[in-house]
Amino acid sequence: MLRVAIRSLIVVPALFLPHAGWHAGQEPAHGCPGVTANRCVLAASWAATIPWRGCGWCIPHGTIAALPPDGVALQVAISEERPPAARGVMTWPPRMLARDVVAGFEGVSWRYGVYQRFARVGSVEVYVWAWFGRARPTSAQLAAANAELARLSRPR
Repeated sequence: MLRVAIRSLIVVPALFLPHAGWHAGQEPAHGCPGVTANRCVLAASWAATIPWRGCGWCIPHGTIAALPPDGVALQVAISEERPPAARGVMTWPPRMLARDVVAGFEGVSWRYGVYQRFARVGSVEVYVWAWFGRARPTSAQLAAANAELARLSRPR
């Protein structure tokens, strides 16, 4: 009989620091949808200028639909997967530029700006999403989103 030791997959959500004007939360680690927890686990966190409406790791359609034009919603999921799926590497903290934001996304109206990034940071994979209340975020919205991401704890 062949015995194989399997290292447990453990991730901790990157946490947004609470402060005035932002609603933040997190979801504890759990198995990734559609696969066993010994293959993939993820933990999610979010921060938004309005109360969060939706699950921590899925596209928050309720939050997006409620975003006012100057609103921002951020979501970060940390995962560890075997084998790793992310090909690229990201520096920490994540930072977005205006050119990285597109109008709409599958299932999200073109009226909203969307930023998406998936890459490795150390031994974990990081999904970063941002939604803006307008297709082209203002410089103030981008600055606010980047400031929130800069305060985000580093994934472990």
